[in-house]
Amino acid sequence: MMRSVFLKTLHDQRKSILGWGLGLGALAYFTLLFYPSVQKAGEFYDQMLQSFPPEALAFLGNIRSFTTIDGYMTGSLLSYLPLVLAIYAIGAAVGLITGEVERGTMDILLAHPIPRWRVVLEKYAALVAALTAICLIFGLSMLAGGLTIGSDVPPGTWLLTGLHPLPLTLLYGTVAFALACAVRGRAAAVATATALSVGGYILNGLAPLSEHLRPLEKWTVYYWYITGRPLGDGIIREHVLILLGGSLLFLLIGLVAFGRRDIIP
Repeated sequence: MMRSVFLKTLHDQRKSILGWGLGLGALAYFTLLFYPSVQKAGEFYDQMLQSFPPEALAFLGNIRSFTTIDGYMTGSLLSYLPLVLAIYAIGAAVGLITGEVERGTMDILLAHPIPRWRVVLEKYAALVAALTAICLIFGLSMLAGGLTIGSDVPPGTWLLTGLHPLPLTLLYGTVAFALACAVRGRAAAVATATALSVGGYILNGLAPLSEHLRPLEKWTVYYWYITGRPLGDGIIREHVLILLGGSLLFLLIGLVAFGRRDIIP
């Protein structure tokens, strides 16, 4: 394991992966347990939903009913899930590079005959694997919840729903990772990636309410996530590719920047 940067990095993240996966999984499972009660009182909840101001509906994912499994899960959990998962993605991404530089272990690692590009790629691959594992645990927990309440949603759809936040969350993490490769300290990387995640969520919610902001709605990273509905109409492949393409672009920036950087704790 010590000979592989990827396996060593993934091994160091094992407790965080398990903690975040089980934590979000428990949240998903218990959220689903309340769905039958909400469905029975569907008329009451839908009337309440109609009384919400437009900006509130935008922040809930523009759902139209709580009686469908798609509307219920989107409004109660999936609409803000990437914001929660971004906390792990940004923190882990910055720690993979900046954390080692601050501890002085990056110098020791680079003293071995390992090219810098390999260090960056293997650490990034570990980040992707960690986020994928968390999302899979989340999806499996939703599957367990669906089986418990007798839902007719296919198992594959639950797993796809669990993986759906991955491209957006990975983009947040990749922005932080690229900046950690380029500059010293944590502040710039954490602040920029956090601003992208929170700002994208707020802009997507406020854009429909303003004529000046409305043209920007379809260009927000959160719009490319929330318009895909694995439990409803399905994902939008073009949006997924855009998000993954953005991650690839920032990864390339990080590769170039780290290759030229002086590693000083």
